[in-house]
Amino acid sequence: MDDALQALVADLGSGNVLDAEMLEGCTVEPHELDEMDEHQAAIVAAHVFEQLFDHEVSQQFGESADPDEGSWSGTVDGFLFVIERDASGDLVLDFSPAGQ
Repeated sequence: MDDALQALVADLGSGNVLDAEMLEGCTVEPHELDEMDEHQAAIVAAHVFEQLFDHEVSQQFGESADPDEGSWSGTVDGFLFVIERDASGDLVLDFSPAGQ
């Protein structure tokens, strides 16, 4: 895995609030976020990953989805992603290297 990409993820990978601007051009619409399944969550994570890190995603996998709890997870090109609803109701996306 590219050291520069890992450093970028370490710096910018946490606390990304999902909003309409961040999802511009994504096949999952902002109004679909609350009810998305694990596949849609992986699409959202891959889209945001590409935007944040200027990295074309080749593999995305949604592992779990619990819309009632506001929690989704999976992997994007070897990085773990977690989307969770925060106390104010926003969905926040965090990335981290797999294994951490």
